[in-house]
Amino acid sequence: MAPGLGPLTARIGYPEHMAGLSIAVVLDSAPTHPYHIATMAAIGHAAAALSLSPDTLVTPSDTLADPGAVEAYAAIVIGPGSPYRAPEAVLAMIRAARERGVPLVGT
Repeated sequence: MAPGLGPLTARIGYPEHMAGLSIAVVLDSAPTHPYHIATMAAIGHAAAALSLSPDTLVTPSDTLADPGAVEAYAAIVIGPGSPYRAPEAVLAMIRAARERGVPLVGT
């Protein structure tokens, strides 16, 4: 896990040829919540369509420690569920991704 993104709450393995491709997903909803299920399903569908299996890390907004940690990921997904528990941390993550050229999707 990259430093600064908080505890790992979900992890999907990736094949050896995709080693290093990872996506950070910021979600405050419980894993059983429809937002969480739909976000993870969308990532899964996109990955399947591209024949990819990225390492997907899910973390709540109130555990984001270092916005600069975005550089460790191929992309960042800001999941639905506003208001976030730590809205300033989410905004800092979005700003860091934009400033460092890390692809970001907000839902």
